Amino acid sequence: MTNKKWTISLAVLFFLFLYVLIQFVVSTQKIEKTVEQLRQTVHSSPALPHFVLISQELDNLYWREIERGAKEAAKHYHVNVEYIGPLRTNMDEQMKLLEKAIASRVDGIIVQSLNDVRFTPLINKAMAQGIPVITIDTDAPLSRRLSYVGTNNLEAGKLLGQAVISRVNGKKKIGVIIGSDMSANQNLRLEGFRSVIAQNPLLSIAAIASSNISRIQASIQTEKMLRAHPDISVMVGTSALDAIGILMATKNLKRKDVQIFGFDNVTETLQAIRQGQIVATIIQQPYDMGYSAVELMVKHLSGQHIEKEHFTAIKIVDKTNVQQEGTE
Repeated sequence: MTNKKWTISLAVLFFLFLYVLIQFVVSTQKIEKTVEQLRQTVHSSPALPHFVLISQELDNLYWREIERGAKEAAKHYHVNVEYIGPLRTNMDEQMKLLEKAIASRVDGIIVQSLNDVRFTPLINKAMAQGIPVITIDTDAPLSRRLSYVGTNNLEAGKLLGQAVISRVNGKKKIGVIIGSDMSANQNLRLEGFRSVIAQNPLLSIAAIASSNISRIQASIQTEKMLRAHPDISVMVGTSALDAIGILMATKNLKRKDVQIFGFDNVTETLQAIRQGQIVATIIQQPYDMGYSAVELMVKHLSGQHIEKEHFTAIKIVDKTNVQQEGTE
């Protein structure tokens, strides 16, 4: 009787072991099948093309609009856009970020070129390594870049000059605040502005200073300028924060007689136009710049021809059409 119980116990253990073994084999096969499916999924869904957008200043509102346009285009065209830049305007930091992007072997680079001489060798290096480069906002025309996307800055400067001529009466002295005297786009705007003002014998430029893309510096430089040239009654800014800085300075000096002209659609600038404190501003299209740059990069990678220059629209905004640019 004992032997029979022992035999039954062994048989039960054997069948339990066989059941566990079968379950193990089945589970293993399922795992192997799942792994193979994942491998096939990875192979059939390659990583999205990786573009890097290098800004002039990371949290600058103008550059955030460029980023917004680029990210919208990225969604539409199924690519990945990485937005990077220095916390404050710093050409050396921009160049380091460009070097890193090249070393990372990204699929495309969209970058502002603050200085043609310094940026051209790096842009050419990227192109030589098969990494396409599109310049945005500020061009490097002597480089091998694929295309430039942004404002025609010479024409923008001329439009700013026309805005002044059509809205100023009598003989006037003009003070000019530019974003940076080292920036090609700022110098082109200044060149265009000068060419138009030179055609009007009643208008003359008395002084020029740089704000280094800072409203505080724009205010400081304006105060210095107005103290040194009290006969200046027209002030012009060629970068986004200049007009607001100029307005701060005129309030500090209690100069209500100064007519102010600016650049870009910064909220405070538009508000000041509504209130009659700033006469007019030249509006660019940073969102369109970002979107178009990504779109052109995608077209290039798909083998399509893209134009060497893609100019985005500009226009004058004053009290007659400022409401179209948003509400208070």
